[in-house]
Amino acid sequence: MISPEGADMARLFDSLGMEYEHAFADRKQAQIDAVEELSRRLARGSRVLDVGCATGRPTTEQLCAKGLDVTGVDVSEVMLAHARRQVPQARFVLADLYCDDADLGVYDAVVCLFCLVNLPEPRFVEGLRRLAARTVPGGTVLVAVPESQGTQDVRFLDLTYRPLRCLREDVRRYARLAGLEVDRVETRAESATDGGASSGRSLFLWARTPPSG
Repeated sequence: MISPEGADMARLFDSLGMEYEHAFADRKQAQIDAVEELSRRLARGSRVLDVGCATGRPTTEQLCAKGLDVTGVDVSEVMLAHARRQVPQARFVLADLYCDDADLGVYDAVVCLFCLVNLPEPRFVEGLRRLAARTVPGGTVLVAVPESQGTQDVRFLDLTYRPLRCLREDVRRYARLAGLEVDRVETRAESATDGGASSGRSLFLWARTPPSG
């Protein structure tokens, strides 16, 4: 099952296809660095869930290259078709984080990079709770979102929208409301590798699920 929001996103990303990967290929270094750090924390063979995996690059591919057992989920069949072709060593599943019927199991770490975007507080917190529910006790949850003051329009390919405010203190509070133990929330700027202007600043949430007992 796919939620109404998930169905809207599926239609958008089905239409984008590989254009999405190509549009942001030179603006992923902060994301790549964060996933590299996560990989160093995990033992070889650890299970990782990549929520909103899109075409599988760079995150799913990067995790697999580190010897991790990776499952990628997305609401877009087109994205998953590209992901299966590009990262055949991973498992890919059509699933919506906000639906309860997906039997995905639990993982040593869950990553969700730039998927919980422009959501009202209750929906953001619910998303974090659902990520935590897929993570073993004491496991790592890594989430990235664009930093926003909520006062300026944002351009996303051919779309323009006004995001809600999302600052470091907001993300930290959302994580605590979701029952996560926050390690840190860091701000990273990203610039195009061709020397172009910065594409903005992103917030990376590093958190843990409470240990059992």
